[in-house]
Amino acid sequence: MAGRRKTLSFLLKLVISAGLLAYILSRADLAAIIRHLRGAAWPWLVVAFALNGVGLLIRAYRWRILALPQGDDMPVGFLFRSCLIGEFFNNFLPTSIGGDAYRIWDGSRLSRSIVRSSAVVIVERMSGILILFLFALAASLFRLDMVRRIPLIGLTLLLGLGGFAVLGLFFLPATGRLLLRPPASGFLRKAMLKLAEFRSVIVGYRDHPRDFLRATVWAFLLQVNVILYYFLIGRALKLTVPLADYFVFIPLVLLIQLLPISLNGWGLRELAYVEVFRFYGVAPELALSFSFIGAAFGLLVSLVGGILYATRK
Repeated sequence: MAGRRKTLSFLLKLVISAGLLAYILSRADLAAIIRHLRGAAWPWLVVAFALNGVGLLIRAYRWRILALPQGDDMPVGFLFRSCLIGEFFNNFLPTSIGGDAYRIWDGSRLSRSIVRSSAVVIVERMSGILILFLFALAASLFRLDMVRRIPLIGLTLLLGLGGFAVLGLFFLPATGRLLLRPPASGFLRKAMLKLAEFRSVIVGYRDHPRDFLRATVWAFLLQVNVILYYFLIGRALKLTVPLADYFVFIPLVLLIQLLPISLNGWGLRELAYVEVFRFYGVAPELALSFSFIGAAFGLLVSLVGGILYATRK
């Protein structure tokens, strides 16, 4: 039954992604998309592509900072390779969190604890998403006209606030006490005790404020790197969108891609960019070119990670 549900979920995501892409492309001029792609300024694209490596290095360093308070001294080179391979799993599995699952497993080989490794990777991931969301929230306050005219932005902000509210409930002291009162036996007891252990590892970072602050600073720099990556792609396509506006819509599009209703955000991402860039009078063909370049660079990095995984001993 579990295998059947996974198959049905995959097929449903495939249908949604394929349907959205087919709908968007049917209303676009494919020849115009090709012209935009051919006319992109390669110097900007080269610098943008290089920022992928910078981002992976920052993520590896942050991972190491967060692992140290747990007693795990992991080499940055090992973590960089793990992040690179994780990108392969993110893009070639029917979920955007496949890379995190791989990194958890890879990290546990050194930490000797799957729970500790899970907590570290999830803190690294969620703190990055939180910084992205705060970027979008803060920038939106200065572009309320944009929020009003693009309903997708307001909806995503509300969904993000809801998600982080639920996350906040998980870390309430009352939740911790509840998890420590599991049933006498059975699967639910094991699950609650594992969640309690997982929660205690994350809450334990309050005893290491300096390390957590360092990791947060690097999370901030990582997300600035992400925004610059997309801004440079925009420059390559001769878009005149202000840099400050990228801090509003890029984080929200990235959050939309995390919704588990499509294959790694395909279709949702393209629809979001078409809607956002319409605000600036940008044609759908140019918005799609922007999306395809960003996705293509991600796939190239993923392929490098796949080769590394295939040859890793």
